[in-house]
Amino acid sequence: MTQLAERSQNLPLAQPAGFSTDQIDLIKNTVAVGTSDLELALFLEVCRSTGLNPFQRQVYAVVRKGKTKQGNQWVETSKMVIQTGIDGYRLIAARSGVHMGTTDPEFGPLKDGYPEFARVIVRKLVHGQMVEFPATARWAEYVQTKAEYQGGSATGKQIVSDMWAKMPHTMLGKCSEALALRKAFPAELSGVYSDVEMQQADNPATEAAPAQQARTVDVTREVAQAAGVEPQQVTPARSPALIAWEEKIGKVGARLTELGLREKAVMVMRQHPHWKTDLGDAQAVYEGMKRIGEQHAEDMAARTAQEDDLPNAATLPLDIDEPVEATLVLSPEGLKALQTAYGNKLGLKTPEQRHDFATWMLTLPEQLASTKDLSEDQASFLTNTINGWADEEVADQLAKFQMWQEQRLPF
Repeated sequence: MTQLAERSQNLPLAQPAGFSTDQIDLIKNTVAVGTSDLELALFLEVCRSTGLNPFQRQVYAVVRKGKTKQGNQWVETSKMVIQTGIDGYRLIAARSGVHMGTTDPEFGPLKDGYPEFARVIVRKLVHGQMVEFPATARWAEYVQTKAEYQGGSATGKQIVSDMWAKMPHTMLGKCSEALALRKAFPAELSGVYSDVEMQQADNPATEAAPAQQARTVDVTREVAQAAGVEPQQVTPARSPALIAWEEKIGKVGARLTELGLREKAVMVMRQHPHWKTDLGDAQAVYEGMKRIGEQHAEDMAARTAQEDDLPNAATLPLDIDEPVEATLVLSPEGLKALQTAYGNKLGLKTPEQRHDFATWMLTLPEQLASTKDLSEDQASFLTNTINGWADEEVADQLAKFQMWQEQRLPF
């Protein structure tokens, strides 16, 4: 039995102190989706011991997939990683009563336009004496990257993700601060990782590297092990026909995204999961996405023809095109409150944007994140959390959401 299979065997969960049954169910369905009962119990204990509030998304659990070698085979596994933002780290340190300050990051020389390293010192009172805990984060070990595409086709290279390219000093500085705080407060922060540290765990696989670069950097081993990430395997070369199909899929996918039809395109790709390696699946994906575009064109033509018959058309809501089935689960009041939070607070106007945000915010599988699949508790959690953010928190969360989006499909 593989480790992945073992995860599904849940054991009875004792009632953790400080959480009601309803609260545990809410956590299980929002910020700790996919965890086993034992993992959930560990997560709740970390919440209790750190004082971080899962209902305010100060801490959350991410189940990451990876591979471990068993004998001569690589076996797919899953592992829970408990994460928080850098503000969560700072809050824990401040509550300790012995945190005596953190220096501003010092940066190394620029290389290719980016700092080679960032260094931070955390000061802590230990037995009445001031003790310094320095930590250094290196760019090559923490930078988040994404696959490079040209003309809808992957080039096989990785480039720096937008947020890391836009704010390299800020992102690397957060990593060094997280390292220093964990060194200074190991008991309080053991087993909890900052989200900025874990971004590199989602980097796409690279092409075969030169032999002298093949060694894994020891400094990031702690983070890699926490994420359950194993050494990446070289992807076998694909046929020119498959590469051509991927280029065509990328082009039609980009056009569907522009039309607000990305979610439908993703559903087609899920129906044919081997489209990158199987010619039949690749052709089926392309033809399915093409049909979506053709159907959209027909619908728009029909709608244009009927516009003159619509009463007070100029006063209709901007989101009139949202699927009707989105209201099947939620009450009208709950749906309206969630849509208002999406639109007024976050500026998310299309169903595709809202679907992606719910997927990210609730750490749900993509197929469970549309409004029609959300429970009342999940929708209420989203609404209350979004409305509770200050303007600066909204900007920070949207930046993180944007980085998550950049790791998605090639269009």
